[in-house]
Amino acid sequence: LNILDYKFKNRLSQINLLVKNEKGYKNLLYLSSKSHIENNESIGVSLADVSKFSEGLICYLGGEFSPIFFSFLQNKNNQIDKITNDFIKIFKNDFYFELQRIDDQTLNDFEPVLIELANNYKIPLIASNNVKYENIDDFSSHEVLLCISDKTTINQGNRNKSNPNIFFKNSVQMKELFKDIPEIIQNNFKLSLKCRFFPKEHKPKLPKFLDASGKNENQQLIDKAKEGLKHRFKNIDSEKISIYSDRLEYELKIINRMGFAGYFLIVADFVTWAKNEGISVGPGRGSGAGSITSWALSITDLDPIKYGLLFERFLNPERVSMPDFDIDFCQNRRDEVISYVNQKYGSECVAHIITFGTLASRAAIRDVGRVLEVPYSQVDQFAKLIPYNPANPLSLKESINSDKNIKDYISNDESINNIVDISLKLEGLHRHASTHAAGVVIGDENLIENVPLYKDPNTSVNATQFS
Repeated sequence: LNILDYKFKNRLSQINLLVKNEKGYKNLLYLSSKSHIENNESIGVSLADVSKFSEGLICYLGGEFSPIFFSFLQNKNNQIDKITNDFIKIFKNDFYFELQRIDDQTLNDFEPVLIELANNYKIPLIASNNVKYENIDDFSSHEVLLCISDKTTINQGNRNKSNPNIFFKNSVQMKELFKDIPEIIQNNFKLSLKCRFFPKEHKPKLPKFLDASGKNENQQLIDKAKEGLKHRFKNIDSEKISIYSDRLEYELKIINRMGFAGYFLIVADFVTWAKNEGISVGPGRGSGAGSITSWALSITDLDPIKYGLLFERFLNPERVSMPDFDIDFCQNRRDEVISYVNQKYGSECVAHIITFGTLASRAAIRDVGRVLEVPYSQVDQFAKLIPYNPANPLSLKESINSDKNIKDYISNDESINNIVDISLKLEGLHRHASTHAAGVVIGDENLIENVPLYKDPNTSVNATQFS
């Protein structure tokens, strides 16, 4: 977590937090959310925020971006003591110093200072490794990834460099690294025993749908669906009305028994609002069109009985899962619908959904080629051999194995061979965060109670940090 109080060369310092219990998890959700959505200039929180929401959290400092390391680099010994005292006051017995032995000279110089500080203040020492990639042979790929991120090339002297020692070391390797300080091994073990919380999956937490009648959701759904079906009867032969009425009764019993009345009411409400505002809404797509209840509520405009559509494809009592309407709003006025939902349920209970752009096979080839400074025409010629089918994309490995021309090209060109080796490791990694074009989360309480929030720097709307 970035801390706004301490900087070094305009770089924010960082603290590390671990969750002990449910209270700690809630506080971490809050701090992480606050760091993204409440500060327009930098992503981070103040030390005062950390102090206020520290219960149930463990903190450790000492790595290359920690505030005490930044203070060491600036020769601010008094500040080191102040920071140490501040964090002892906030976290008490849940505060630790971490040692990193990653063959970094400045961290090596800092280690004796940190050990002396730990002895003076009786702060337990733990070991960490600042892991950035999985295997030791992924180092060169991580170098390339940093260049892609920073828009630099591998031969630039002032580029951000990786470290060959920050791969995921196993327990034996870590113990060997810190064998001269055996207490560290015990402290790491004791620390892990403090972490006793796992987030549990819970059922959907929809806001209660209230109307002026004061009726519960089940009764509201029954009344509104039956009233809506009467309006649909105008275009139905009278001898078939009982078929529709029976089907509606059958569906309503299942919907109410499964506890999804509120979901239908919420969706019907914003669809009806959109139609009343003259916003184009699709007639119905996907399995939701098989529900006569959704047709009666004007969520869809397709008669499921006329077209022989099955309700069970949408909502199956044998396989309990959240129903999912696929609704198409006019792209130019979609934001108005989202704004209506925000106003109705409260902006703290509504958020967009984050999405993560990944390095696709062609993009990986082109990015790696640029970083390695292989001529663009050479890289582009090879990249165009990779099949491009958004509906059914092949991985780079699948593309190579399915086409002899691609294999031959790689075998005959050393530069391309090198690009492919690295691209195979980078393909599929997250490249950037953005927001889902239309997906929205609605909750029954402030979303920060359940999910960390994020704000796209290009928008003013909150999004979830979970996809």
